[in-house]
Amino acid sequence: MNSPLSPAVKPALRVRRMNRTCLRHLHVLASSALLLAGCQSSPVLSSQYISPRVKGRVLDAATGQPIRNVSIRRLESGQNPGTTAPAKGAQPLERMQALRTDPNGGFNMDSERDLMLLRRSDWYSVTLAFTHAHYQRLTTNYTLANAIISPGGEPVVDAGNILLQPASGRVTIR
Repeated sequence: MNSPLSPAVKPALRVRRMNRTCLRHLHVLASSALLLAGCQSSPVLSSQYISPRVKGRVLDAATGQPIRNVSIRRLESGQNPGTTAPAKGAQPLERMQALRTDPNGGFNMDSERDLMLLRRSDWYSVTLAFTHAHYQRLTTNYTLANAIISPGGEPVVDAGNILLQPASGRVTIR
């Protein structure tokens, strides 16, 4: 069977197809070059702090003695410290394990970073929950005003002494 196209038209169609393919490749290449050029002047994808490092010491409010093994959790915005709602999607992977105070009541919770695309996201507040079986639960909030920025750019909150009240019915001997 003979093709309905004349022999002179076939090479012209082949050139047109190659031109379209080349134009697509050129478009992708130009877009990539612009994206990379933009990265030079302002970061398109960067790692930024979304929560500060928090350090401090947990003490018994009645005696002033350090409390060991206090559980400290960073709460998500809107999360009620007393509830544990079922996790959705990748939330179990994102949730940080509770930090425990050392024998002197001290703690140092690491900062958190995340990758941001095309926008800057700063942290504005962090809520911590302090729990221990023999003490009343304490939830407290720290804002950007409570932080200093380290020479490396990391936001750090020095929480100082956190005072936990003994649970009701517990006798404190001085």
